[in-house]
Amino acid sequence: MAVSLTSRYAPVVLVAFLGAGCSESYIPPHSPIPAGQYPLRADLMVVGKTGLDGAPKHWPSAGFPPLKSAQFPRRTPDWDIAEDIRKQIGKIVLDPTTDLNPSQSGLIARLLEGTFGIPAEPHVRVPGWDDVVVAGVARLKPDKGVFENVAAFAAAFQKWDATRWKKDWTSANGVKVDLKLDDLALARGSVIYRRWCMQCHGLTGAGNGEQAIELVAMPRDYRQGIFKFITAFPTPGQARGGLTPKGKPLREDLKRTIRNGLEGSMMPAFSTLSEQELEDLIGYVIHLSIRGETEFVTMARAMQPEETDPDLVGVELEWLFVQNLLSVLDNWGLAARSPIPVPPERTRTDEDRLLSAFRGYKFYNSAEFGCAACHINFGREPALKWDLWGTVVQPRNLMLGVYRGGRRGEDLYARIYGGIHPSGMTPFQPTLATGPSYPDRPDKIWNLVHFLQALADPAERQQLKDPTILARFKERLKADSDLFLDDLNGVKIDP
Repeated sequence: MAVSLTSRYAPVVLVAFLGAGCSESYIPPHSPIPAGQYPLRADLMVVGKTGLDGAPKHWPSAGFPPLKSAQFPRRTPDWDIAEDIRKQIGKIVLDPTTDLNPSQSGLIARLLEGTFGIPAEPHVRVPGWDDVVVAGVARLKPDKGVFENVAAFAAAFQKWDATRWKKDWTSANGVKVDLKLDDLALARGSVIYRRWCMQCHGLTGAGNGEQAIELVAMPRDYRQGIFKFITAFPTPGQARGGLTPKGKPLREDLKRTIRNGLEGSMMPAFSTLSEQELEDLIGYVIHLSIRGETEFVTMARAMQPEETDPDLVGVELEWLFVQNLLSVLDNWGLAARSPIPVPPERTRTDEDRLLSAFRGYKFYNSAEFGCAACHINFGREPALKWDLWGTVVQPRNLMLGVYRGGRRGEDLYARIYGGIHPSGMTPFQPTLATGPSYPDRPDKIWNLVHFLQALADPAERQQLKDPTILARFKERLKADSDLFLDDLNGVKIDP
């Protein structure tokens, strides 16, 4: 086997060896990115799995997102926010402008451009299998001869998990096709993005466009591969790398957001885009997100390596980049294959729906769901939190009935089922496997959905508060032992 491996990959290794010369001088020097290219990331990065420590003291001032305040503390009115974040720099907040050396920055920029192109000519290039093998195994020694290097390569290949990486490589190529990331579609999508989206979301999808500067709630930053309002829920533990398959949207999720906008935000509806324009734009947004996440995870590991890592420079940094690219694509594929199953409501009459809302009220206040712990006073009391981007969020005021991800029953069901990963909202999918089952009635999540819909409707809210209406339902509720009927004497909505 060693002979066949040597003969198969010897030309590849030989070319790489001769091209490398006697040192790793192929690493480009650190230099500004020329105009017309995607700039390398230079803003602070939150790498903690649960976001920043602590909680925001107040909403940030318009034009001063928290991480910008921390990076430029002398320019911000929010000195207290900046001080809190700066204490975490070097731990769960990293600065690529200081924590990456020039060789690392230059090579990452070169790899990103080779893989993802430039704004006018975007693409997604998955390396060929031979290139993956060489990146994963070839560690050329300039002081050794060519044949010694080839023999070392063959020996290293036998120890390498080629089966695993061939599977990931094959999957990544399939995901690229499934996500419609072909060159022509991305080129068309880039034009549409620069015409309609770049003003707010910025050239790289960082959410820092010129029109975003005065907004307190910044436009979505695509570069970590996570979104809020999605209908995908991959099984935990499936991911092999990248950040996570959680938080990745289906193409239909992005279509809904672009077509309808986000209620209660500055994101408008683009209802005049043709179906083809919409499809091309969705692909380009995904392209920016995959590029940004590959950049993010590669930078984060290079700035904060694990004890077992080699020096992440040169070929080792290139192999890290390739691993992350394949893993990020695979995670998008996992999400695409994991749509949230939304069952029928099973509420045939208005009385059935109101009865479901009564059940939902008890689940809302139960230890099992714990909604009231975050949505204090149904969300009417501020409870500021950090999200995974390092921006400030607040649990929704449920009395208003304004939901950015949509107010339809299936929209709310998906939010509760899968949570909102970037904001820290818990997924409640596991609750469906606990407690009593309702074969002929809505499940627990539909109960909660009906309660939330009734809560935001003044007429239905009044019915929930009426003990006489509850009395009519008590016979039907007797079988629900977890509802504590003695305590259900009208919903306590008013403070």
